[in-house]
Amino acid sequence: MRFSKKIKALIVCFLMMGGTMMAQSTAPQNVTVSDAELGKIASVFQGVQAINVKAQEGMMKTVQDNGFELDRFNEIYEAAQTGKSGTNLTDEEKEKFGEVMNALQQQRAGIQKQMETVITEEGLTLERYQEVAMALQSDTKLQVRLKAELAK
Repeated sequence: MRFSKKIKALIVCFLMMGGTMMAQSTAPQNVTVSDAELGKIASVFQGVQAINVKAQEGMMKTVQDNGFELDRFNEIYEAAQTGKSGTNLTDEEKEKFGEVMNALQQQRAGIQKQMETVITEEGLTLERYQEVAMALQSDTKLQVRLKAELAK
């Protein structure tokens, strides 16, 4: 199944907002990662990626099963996040939107738990995984090393 970039971005944003997987807003400087630890990070990355794919499918199904077209749900969700008006919500849409958001929040908790399990089963702490993940955002040498590890 192919997902639009807009849907992916909103779902991923929703998955990560306010949860325990949120990393600190500033990237750590000079994080040292051994080859063995990088192998664990790569394994976790692949596991988390698989969880995300299933989560996206599940979240999209929840939205659709509750009578929303994905574009309309995304429009309402974006308006709710930005405070933008003009979505012309009906009372029925408001009620359904609240129900869907509750269902998605419950799913998010389960998804986060699955991700945490993948991380800890690899022998990493959540804090260390977050630290390395943040470093990967700005450390190009670490990115190259991770790409090489993932290609193995």
